[in-house]
Amino acid sequence: MKTVQSVFVLISALCCATSCNRSPVTPTDDNPPNVRTLTARETQTLQNANDFAFKAFAKISAADPDKNVFISPLSISMAVAMAYNGADGTTKQGIAKALDFEGIGDGDMNASFKSLGELLTGIDKTVKFTPANSIWYRNGLVPQEKFVETNRQYFNAEVKGLDFGNADAAKAAMNAWVKDKTNGKIPQIISQVRSEDVMFLINAIHFKGTWTYQFDKNLTRNADFATATGNVSVPFMQLKNTRYRTYVDADKQLVELPYGNKQFSMVLVLPSQTNTVNQLISQLSITSLNGWLAKSDSSAVSLYLPKFTFSYEKSLNETLSDLGMAEAFTDRADFSRLLQGFKAGSLKITEVKHKAFVEVNEEGTEAAAATSVGIGVTSMPAELYFNRPFVFLIREKNSGAILFIGKLMNPKATS
Repeated sequence: MKTVQSVFVLISALCCATSCNRSPVTPTDDNPPNVRTLTARETQTLQNANDFAFKAFAKISAADPDKNVFISPLSISMAVAMAYNGADGTTKQGIAKALDFEGIGDGDMNASFKSLGELLTGIDKTVKFTPANSIWYRNGLVPQEKFVETNRQYFNAEVKGLDFGNADAAKAAMNAWVKDKTNGKIPQIISQVRSEDVMFLINAIHFKGTWTYQFDKNLTRNADFATATGNVSVPFMQLKNTRYRTYVDADKQLVELPYGNKQFSMVLVLPSQTNTVNQLISQLSITSLNGWLAKSDSSAVSLYLPKFTFSYEKSLNETLSDLGMAEAFTDRADFSRLLQGFKAGSLKITEVKHKAFVEVNEEGTEAAAATSVGIGVTSMPAELYFNRPFVFLIREKNSGAILFIGKLMNPKATS
């Protein structure tokens, strides 16, 4: 169904997370937005992150042409960027290509994520934006010191060892963290912990705020929404006697609805009757969006917008592979900067999973997203055959004392 795609949602500059408090917000001089000029480095990072956002969305939308789609490119970028800090060689180059960070040094990329996160968190006191990052590794393994230090410094990542041998308990701990950081909207991101898993890198985002100009609940009425398979009756909200920015041309209609003190907004783009949402998506880029917004003007035209709530889940292995980081998912991957004792070719990304939730109503929008990057050993045999010379030993477990040690070269030899 094209239920919500027909009113395709783009949220603010980088992300797709928004929300709902319980009282209207009126911008005043008493509570101005905390705006500052972006540095050249932040501007470049933002440009690259937005380029990734549109490329990733286009590929995901093409894979699910008739389904609702909702993602947080910022969440995906943050989770994969943490893995980038443990990669090397062509694997690292591939991740940089996928995230559109080619030509940006590691220090600049990490610092930009940190400052951008701080900016988004504090830019509007009436809107809550909460990003969180965590790294969970198998007990007994030792993460590389620089990898941990970098992700703690720039991504404020929590780092914790878990007993992956107790898969249910490990899964529960990680999912409880995600549920807490997304205000309960993403209750689970890790579906299983397998024997080959050694680490999970997780990002969670929750953003909460209200419309600057709220819809009147008394005006909400059911009306038909045209899907690919026919009309469905849904509640439509109405906004009247309010000025907001709009842009219209032969192919589309655009509306920008602000939140809080207007630093965050939802941009809705409706294709014309002779156009399709998939054709519209093919035209989308940060350049085209900025061009449409630049041409928009204040208007008091009545707005009718459906209320909607849905969740979306997607494995991003194929999407990210198509964008340039295919090697990271193969036995050729080089994550030698991730864990001590693991060289190039011994670790790979097993899955990048993304979940998102969105609810749009008269008061505002609530949205959340989580992205997990699973790291596993490159190969795990189904059966173990000690069919070549090997070392063996006998030890006392409590003290750790080695009682005997040897090697077997020929089982038939008696001496």
